[in-house]
Amino acid sequence: MDDVDFSYGWAPLLGHLDRQVSSGLLSPDTAALTDLMSSYQVPGVSIAVGHLDGQVWAAGYGVTGGATSTPVTAGTAFAACSISKHVAAFGALRLVQDGVLALDTDIRAYLTSWRLFDRAGRQPAVTVRQLLAHTAGLSDTWYRGYAADRAPSLLQVLDGSGPTITAPVRSTLLPGSRFRYSGSHYCVLQQLLVDVTGTAFEDLMRTLVLDPVAMADSSFDQRFPHQRPDLVARGHHGGGTAVPGGWRTQPELAAAGLWSTPTDLLRLDLEIARAVSGDSRLLDRDLATEMCKPQIPGGAYGLGTEVEDRAGCRRFGHTGLNVGYTCFSYVWPDSGIAVAAMTNSEDGWETLVSIRAAADRRYATGVTTAPPGDVSGRYVLRDDYPIDVAVSDGHLTFSAAGQQPVVLRAEPDGRYLHPGLDLAIRFLPADVLELRQEGMTQTAKRS
Repeated sequence: MDDVDFSYGWAPLLGHLDRQVSSGLLSPDTAALTDLMSSYQVPGVSIAVGHLDGQVWAAGYGVTGGATSTPVTAGTAFAACSISKHVAAFGALRLVQDGVLALDTDIRAYLTSWRLFDRAGRQPAVTVRQLLAHTAGLSDTWYRGYAADRAPSLLQVLDGSGPTITAPVRSTLLPGSRFRYSGSHYCVLQQLLVDVTGTAFEDLMRTLVLDPVAMADSSFDQRFPHQRPDLVARGHHGGGTAVPGGWRTQPELAAAGLWSTPTDLLRLDLEIARAVSGDSRLLDRDLATEMCKPQIPGGAYGLGTEVEDRAGCRRFGHTGLNVGYTCFSYVWPDSGIAVAAMTNSEDGWETLVSIRAAADRRYATGVTTAPPGDVSGRYVLRDDYPIDVAVSDGHLTFSAAGQQPVVLRAEPDGRYLHPGLDLAIRFLPADVLELRQEGMTQTAKRS
């Protein structure tokens, strides 16, 4: 892969982004990134694309916002929102690797300055793994941040005291029983890491993650944007209204407090990809694999990591939404490519989804379809919904539950597409037919 592929490939690609991304196919309804920004009133976007070999292409679009608004550049920092969890998890796993923590040990062995209770005042048994995986069953909380002069301490956030605007963190579900995404898990993790190391969280993360991964333009220190206001994108609510003061202060650092750039974020995901392959000096393969493996069967979340692992699309990373900001950072490990994008708007997600869909089309790996001669037969989606597949003259004919038969169009990546519907079909091992419509996947077994 060369520099020309990065720069020439992505700059034109951002001129033709798909507005209709659910099928995974490029539709005729395309728009330039700048047009999408205008439609959703997103002042600024920054994007970076990186390869395992170290090459990076990065660009900024739009403006930082505010009275002294300047153009967004590759060095403009944004709130990284919930990608903070991804970074904090990497740091926690480095402590596991060093023997400071154990994934399946009760957090009561580590917490010294605060205790977790349920609503009846009992202390449940919760593990470090469950905090990382959002399976500890803690309070369902989204942290909106504070004006800098009104921010509580983390202990006040955990207790729901002082100027805190959120309820206290409590155990509300049976630990380990199910997935519930909530920033409260990472508030407890943050306090645990501080207690067990005796180090301020922002300093700990710089030592464990930011410096070793060369994330030089990133910080968990909430003074960071105040120290470089000309290099920070100011947040905006929906409709383009500026966030008063430019941004919120987040005492919930591990959950939502990181400031970063897309270039820095993709460096971490590429490092995790190296670790999964056994090529990282920072994290061993077993822990990296655990980080990127769903912790609940059939789930899509590992240890601080969003995981997409379906036929034809393997990627992992994290997304984020804070007051005033949206972002994502993902790596497609089979392609060795990571893409990160950040906006200074709460309405930035539709724009980001279009960018991510473009990356999926370019970097998601294909799967090999079973030979057509091996896939004929009846597949059962459910008892009252049979699907018949036949092969004729090298073409696949598809008929579902009383519908007229249609000839499917074969794609190089192993999919077969319905000519008139948003329907992609794959044939998987063990006589399974996968149907994907509007981003949702169903399977049918051959009878």
